[in-house]
Parts: sequence; C-alpha cells; structure tokens
Amino acid sequence: MTCRILITGITSIHGWPIFKHFKNKGTCQVFGVRPPKMKIPEGDDTVSLCITDASSLLKIKNEFNPTHVIHGAGVCDLDVCEERPLWTHRMNTIGARNIADIFGDSAYIVFLSSDLVFSGNNPPHSGYKEDDIPDPVSVAGKTIANAENEIRRCKRYCIVRLGLPIGDSVTGTKGAKDFIAYRLRRNLPLTLFHDEFRSCIGCEDIARSIDVILEHEIRGIYHLGGPKPVSLYNIGKWVLDNGGYDSLLLKSISRFEERDGPPRIGNVMIDSSKIYKILPFRIESPV
Repeated sequence: MTCRILITGITSIHGWPIFKHFKNKGTCQVFGVRPPKMKIPEGDDTVSLCITDASSLLKIKNEFNPTHVIHGAGVCDLDVCEERPLWTHRMNTIGARNIADIFGDSAYIVFLSSDLVFSGNNPPHSGYKEDDIPDPVSVAGKTIANAENEIRRCKRYCIVRLGLPIGDSVTGTKGAKDFIAYRLRRNLPLTLFHDEFRSCIGCEDIARSIDVILEHEIRGIYHLGGPKPVSLYNIGKWVLDNGGYDSLLLKSISRFEERDGPPRIGNVMIDSSKIYKILPFRIESPV
C-alpha cells in the first residue's frame, strides 16, 4: 500500500507502537505529531504541536497531504480531566473537530477512541458491542464520545474503541504497566481497584490491527480489546509477579470505597468479535 500516513499522539501508550510499526514497515511515508513540549521521538518526520492548533494542522495538510490519518492524540487521565474539563474538551473534542474539518474530506480517518465511552454500571454479559449506546460517567469519557461524533462527519472513517492498552511507553512513565512498575520499583505502596474491569490489549496487537484496518480502509465503528475482562488489581498483580516485587506493596480496594476521586467505570469489557473476524491473527490478553 503506497500512502502518506499522518499519526497524531505518537507519544501516547497506543500511538507510539503504531508510529514505530508503520515506520519500520517502510511501505508508506509516515509523519508524526507529538505534544508541544515533547522532544522525542526525534527526526524530520515528526513535529511538536497541539492538536487544537488548526493552522499548524492545515500546514501539514498543505505540505504533507496525507492520504490516511490515524488520530490518537487526546487526554484520558481521569483525575486531571475532572479537574480541567474545559482543557479536556479542547484536547479531545476540539482536537477531533480539527481533524475532521481539515482532513475529513480528503483522507481516510482512523480515530482511536476508548472504552471509557461506557459506564460499565450495567454491562452486557458478553461485553459492550459497537451498537450499544455510550453512557460515559467521566469528563474524559464524555469528551471522547463527543469526539466520535466529530469524526462521524468525515467522508471515510473508522472509529476504533480500544480496551486498555498494555505495553511500554516511549517515556517509560505512561500507561498502566509503566505507572505500576514505577511505584513498585521504588517500594511505594499501591492500591488498585478489584472491581473495575477492562479488555486489556497489547500495544503491538493494536498496531498490527490498525495496519489491517488501514490496508482495507475498513469503515464504521469497531471494538478492539482482549478476549477477557481484567481488573486494575489483576494488572498490578501481573506486574508485581513478573518483576519480583514485594507482594506487601500491593493492596486492592473497591471503586465504591474511594473518597473524593473521579467517577469510576465498572465493567467496560468490550466485545471485539466483529474485528476478530477480519484480523488474520489472534489477539490474546497480555495479562
């Protein structure tokens, strides 16, 4: 496939492996967008800018003229998003609006959405399907759901709702795995929810799946996660056991016991059977 791929959010836990995948594949021109203050990854094929900067995005369109856009920029830190709702709206919803306005008529758009668009309070037995109505409980989830509506204005698009990405980040500090390992390495105690469930998926599987989606220009909404629900505590136990850390550092708690925290999801396991039928490989849970 000969193409020019613009990838936003290349320093995110899911954006970094996608950027590396297409760079290493070498069949397409790739250009990445990282946050304004980030200096890594380096290279002439990356630029630092805010996704809310429409004029800079328009410059990329005029100079790089992407045939495909993978939009992975945005914010999802629940605490920060609750504290800064207007900023979250700009980053998630306005950022997606800019992508749709500037590239939506000329390029095929893949939007990396999230399972946070669901509450998990009354989950379907087999997980949320693509046609289930979003009912987000957090600022992050609500603005991501609004971002999906912006992307729906594009001529050719695919909205991919991701489960929780598990993998190594470009900075070594992002994502569930890095955060948990960071604390355990320093012998810092960690308390995680045992009743908040998500469909974990390895970052490399995300990258390979997005490659298939781009190659065939699959359209519509697809869920992309692992085959089973995994709690945050399960993830912590997995990191602890694999790293040989002190087991006394890890404690579990119910999401209903948290005080003064952001609204929490319940079981947002997603049913990915629709995309599984298309992928030429099998996705296993990384945890």
